[in-house]
Amino acid sequence: MRKVGIGLIGAGVIAKFHMQGYNSVFENYGDVEPRFVIVADLDIERAEKLKASYRFEKATDNWRDVIENPDVELVLITTPNYLHAEMAIAAAKAGKHIMCEKPMSMDLEEGNAMVEAVKNAGVISQVDFVYRKCPTIVEAKKMIDNGTIGEIVTFRGWFDCAYMADPETPMMWREYKKFAGTGSMGDLVAHVISLSDYLLNEQVGGIDEVNCFCDIVYKEREDMFDPAKKAEVDTNDIDYSIVRYQNGRIGVLYSSRVAVGHDSRLGFEVVGSKGIIKFALNRMNELDIFIEDGDAVNRGFKTLSPNPNHGEFSHYCTYGDDGISYPNVMGIQAHSMLAAVANNQPLDIDIAYGLEVDRVMLAMQKSAKSKKAVKVSDIR
Repeated sequence: MRKVGIGLIGAGVIAKFHMQGYNSVFENYGDVEPRFVIVADLDIERAEKLKASYRFEKATDNWRDVIENPDVELVLITTPNYLHAEMAIAAAKAGKHIMCEKPMSMDLEEGNAMVEAVKNAGVISQVDFVYRKCPTIVEAKKMIDNGTIGEIVTFRGWFDCAYMADPETPMMWREYKKFAGTGSMGDLVAHVISLSDYLLNEQVGGIDEVNCFCDIVYKEREDMFDPAKKAEVDTNDIDYSIVRYQNGRIGVLYSSRVAVGHDSRLGFEVVGSKGIIKFALNRMNELDIFIEDGDAVNRGFKTLSPNPNHGEFSHYCTYGDDGISYPNVMGIQAHSMLAAVANNQPLDIDIAYGLEVDRVMLAMQKSAKSKKAVKVSDIR
């Protein structure tokens, strides 16, 4: 049995989701096994807690201990955005494979340096666009690619959350541009961009042009570092983008972190010339499908519920009615990374691809600031 030594940098909330995924791989696949070697976090108590929860061999408050550990093959980077580049480049130079959180970088200079470091080192990389691994979404792509809904007419995608909907919620690192780069754009709409690429590229190509509008709804919040003071929020709460794809079709992508009532409302509609496919994360085991087939009596939306016959669904559920969950999808993504390392096979959702998503977001930022449409190809 091939074991892959894991080093984790960052022991916050998203790290726990990744660990739920990696911890499930051996039980549900049986072809590769993670070895949890070392976890690092500036808050050593948090690192020690995660060490105990997932049986890591060591905990440290120095991330370079992870990079320098000879038993670590794969480094998981789940830190605030401004730290990604330094850590990923150091990991690549040390010959470690890399899973990096998104958004991958703060700017093109960082992103290009990360791509170059990974290329020069010949290591395998992955960026966390986990929803592309959801079996229901994989089925949606198959239906789009085989022409079930005809030619693509338009795409609408969204990701609404409420984690900053209360104006009394204090600042977190995501509200500071120097730590996050962007707000809901990098945290949420990055996933929508990736899903748009995944679902539509075969027919319409990637996003060619963006016209973006951003808003900061709550201009000040309690300072993360000094609760007695207010701090300026300088990352976006909401972003709306009208996009044009390479074949000329248009779409709408948007996100919000101040959407009252929506803890995690990710979804999309793909409208074709013969039908529509709709997905919502809170019903992640279902697709709503409408096909214009001329049957006036039975005309309407129908629901497809994926089952063990649909791809990697079977690794986590014996019966269709069981349903998969977000940690299961994290497990599917974790297995893809572990198997890639074990078999020395590159992945398509790699750091080079992460840079292309970042490029779209940089075009969105430029568009919002200039109040003009921006070509993605102009971001160089």
